Amino acid sequence: MPPQKPDDMGILEAIAFFVELAMVVLLLFAGHGLAGGWRGWAIGAFLAFVAIGIWAQWMAPSSMRRLDQPTRVVVQVMLFLTVALYAAAAGLVWWGIAFAVVAIAVFVALARQDA
Repeated sequence: MPPQKPDDMGILEAIAFFVELAMVVLLLFAGHGLAGGWRGWAIGAFLAFVAIGIWAQWMAPSSMRRLDQPTRVVVQVMLFLTVALYAAAAGLVWWGIAFAVVAIAVFVALARQDA
C-alpha cells in the first residue's frame, strides 16, 4: 500500500504524536536508569534509535512499508509494552505503566477510527 497524505489532523492524531515523542524520552531515561553516567545515556540513545527505526520502517504514515491494520496496532502494542518493561527495569515502574496505558489506548482508538 503506497503512503497516503493525511487529509485531516485531529486531536487524537496530535496526542498520538506526543505519545511517540514520550516513547523516545522514556527510553532515553530508561537507558540512563539501567547504567550510570555516559554509558546509561548511550544505552538510552541506542534504545531510542531502535524504536525510531522500527516506527519509521513499519508504522509511520509516510513509510513505503507501513503495516496494514490490524497488524500495525498489534506491533504498536508490543512496542509500547517493551518500552514499559525497559522503563520498569530501570526503576521507572509507574512511568512505564502510565505510558503503556495511555499509548495503547490512543493507538487502539486510532485503529478503530481507521476501520
